[in-house]
Amino acid sequence: MAIIEHSRYYENPLFGVSHAHTSCELMYIVEGELDVTVKDTTYHICKNDCVLIKSRQHHMTKVPVDMEYHRYIAMINPWELRKQLVRPDLFAMLTDISKDGIIILRDVPQIKRCFERMTDIFENGANIYGELSAALGLLSVLHEQVRPHREHGTQKAGKKLTDRVRSFIEENYAEGIKISEIARDNFISEGYLSHTFKAETGMSPREYLSHIRCTRAYDLIRHTAMKFTEIAAVTGFCCANDMSRKLHEYYELTPTQIRSGKSE
Repeated sequence: MAIIEHSRYYENPLFGVSHAHTSCELMYIVEGELDVTVKDTTYHICKNDCVLIKSRQHHMTKVPVDMEYHRYIAMINPWELRKQLVRPDLFAMLTDISKDGIIILRDVPQIKRCFERMTDIFENGANIYGELSAALGLLSVLHEQVRPHREHGTQKAGKKLTDRVRSFIEENYAEGIKISEIARDNFISEGYLSHTFKAETGMSPREYLSHIRCTRAYDLIRHTAMKFTEIAAVTGFCCANDMSRKLHEYYELTPTQIRSGKSE
């Protein structure tokens, strides 16, 4: 299944039918206005507003009659997103309906550009990493807007450190990365790095490295004819048996089962 299941620009009106779906629904209003009802509460949405309706949240949308109405609509599957470059904070934002099943952002200009890019990728075709990049681009902007603002310099420094380390891991996961060396190169202790990284992402640097390797290996096993030993080598595992063990821990599937499509 795809991460982006739908993304398109529309000019036709919506009709009020209560429904829910596994994927999250995101809307950006280019022109006009509409009402979204969630949990007996109706929210009035206007031009330049963005709406995120979380996975499995029942909702109803309604556009006033005879109103000019243009919007982007995108559907993102958080469960497929989780198989790839998962960030627990983003996954929680998309799936936690225990409190609010809807998020509304008003007048955030860069969100429209994210929708435009996502729609272009969806309509013109892209591989899994193109979809992943487009989805994360939009969701990261949303999360940055809705999470509590941080004012202390040490907390801002923690985010910068985490972003730097995360980028390093994503670019070098195929190499023999050691977390102790990453800490040393950033002039901090390994304990401080692990604490800061987990506070920002919900997982330790080691867990994140293992996740990146497993998701990359999964994709190569499922979509290429490469030998398992070759895949293990290019994704940073010490051997095929090590890769097989980690994949089974992560997906509860063997490489053979992944290749046969049992996970779908």
